[in-house]
Amino acid sequence: MYLNSNKIYSNNFKLSNQTADITKPKFSINSKSQKISVTANQGNFITNNKIMLENNVVFKSNNFKIYSDNVIFNKKNLVASSNKKSKFISKNALIDSIGFDIIENGNIINFKGKTKLILR
Repeated sequence: MYLNSNKIYSNNFKLSNQTADITKPKFSINSKSQKISVTANQGNFITNNKIMLENNVVFKSNNFKIYSDNVIFNKKNLVASSNKKSKFISKNALIDSIGFDIIENGNIINFKGKTKLILR
């Protein structure tokens, strides 16, 4: 459980209904092979480096898009994690899952929970 600026977070989800710390946040994850832009409708600081991105969170690169509603983004380590329903879309595949982890500067994406893969 985290407490920050009168907002309480438990198991990666905001429990209070306060206004957002950040409106329309934008970040990027840069690796040697690709750039992933990260956008959301709002964000709330959990710590100095961790931000809870909420409402229409989109990870977009030249190769794929991931959609979710709640994602913890670590701006220092450039990693992201979600335990909410997520949709991955690329030219050759669709993946529906119950969350994901983006690690190693976006080079690895692990999907969590019940996951459905559709190859095109």
